[in-house]
Amino acid sequence: MCNTWKFSSPGVPESLFLRRENIPITAAETRAVVISKLRLYEGITAYDVGAGSGSVAVEMGLQVKKGRVFALERRPDAAALIKENVKHFGLANVEVLNGDAADTLMDLPPAHRIFIGGSGGKLAYILALCHRKLLPGGIMVATSVTLDTAPRVFKFLQESGYQDIEAVQLNTAKTTGAARVNIWRANNPVTIISGRKTGD
Repeated sequence: MCNTWKFSSPGVPESLFLRRENIPITAAETRAVVISKLRLYEGITAYDVGAGSGSVAVEMGLQVKKGRVFALERRPDAAALIKENVKHFGLANVEVLNGDAADTLMDLPPAHRIFIGGSGGKLAYILALCHRKLLPGGIMVATSVTLDTAPRVFKFLQESGYQDIEAVQLNTAKTTGAARVNIWRANNPVTIISGRKTGD
């Protein structure tokens, strides 16, 4: 059992993760929605592509339990941080792969669930590879903080025959102390695109 996060609900606070400057982390509120869209269950194989600090991979590991999670990250410093976070949460089911996702994806076992948090400028290629690796009936989820990425992912899922395609945009804000009052501090909007690959 994980002693760092003892709950079964998603959305682990960012404060519980080890952090490094200039290595991105997915906000807890965004992660909670991503995990809900992935519809994880025990025993499956899942990928976190462009894993950053490893927050989504950790949440996947907590959910799939005896399943397997592969965290793919091209930056060596970020990959090292993911390993630290995996150890910090006491997870033995998350494997960190450092390298270009376009290269490392091909050697992985087929996946039931795939999350794409970053593409390193190779979105079309990574989408195509992930589509090939995703099992029939599997779910693909991607996040976008730019105007360009979300429509490309949405179009790819449509053209590839995915079902239950959905795009959700989150506009969140958190309170922060300022002098004697609390004010709202807005986060950048995030679009979450999801779809289910056709087949049984």
